[in-house]
Amino acid sequence: MKKSYLKVAVMAVFAGVMITGCGSKKVAHSNLPVAKSDAKVVTSNICEELQEEEPVIRAVGKGSHFKEQTAKNIAETQARAQFARALASKIKTATSEDAVGYDIYSGDVASGNSVSDQGAKSNDFAQSIASEVIRNAVVIKTYKELRPNNMYDIWVCLEYKAGVAEIASSVAKKVQQRIPDEQKMKMNFEFDQYRKRVEAELEKSQQGE
Repeated sequence: MKKSYLKVAVMAVFAGVMITGCGSKKVAHSNLPVAKSDAKVVTSNICEELQEEEPVIRAVGKGSHFKEQTAKNIAETQARAQFARALASKIKTATSEDAVGYDIYSGDVASGNSVSDQGAKSNDFAQSIASEVIRNAVVIKTYKELRPNNMYDIWVCLEYKAGVAEIASSVAKKVQQRIPDEQKMKMNFEFDQYRKRVEAELEKSQQGE
């Protein structure tokens, strides 16, 4: 009889512990806050990732249109424009730091211009050189998405495959071709020195400076 009472008592205690444990666990869970967020995770596509890997020799552009080819054309145009602007900035910096005067050369040596006119022509000159140089850049990757309204979003990544040194050399050659021989002498234009300066400016961007 004593054994039966003991067995019943043990089972009752065990059942009480289980009920208490389960109850505690349930209360603990009910008190946990439920995290809610409306934020959307935005990730780069393959074209943007490729450009970020080599920002000096690559550029990315995006185009949107109901016609796929038109969207791609817009994207490529934007990429080339971005590439040219970035390169023109480096050309301007490289030429102005040489302090020999050819940073303001505009092809109109005979006419007198104000400082603002010279600055504007210098910008145009750098942009023109950059646009010519990046013509050799080619599309290396295309990424596209189709919206619910059947409009295409297309990204393209351009690359100047010959590399930084060749970009600098091409820029120096273009500048040299634009300046008449007599003007080169007045400016003391040194091709190799200028090429190295352009390359140094490009490498600063590559290093994140």
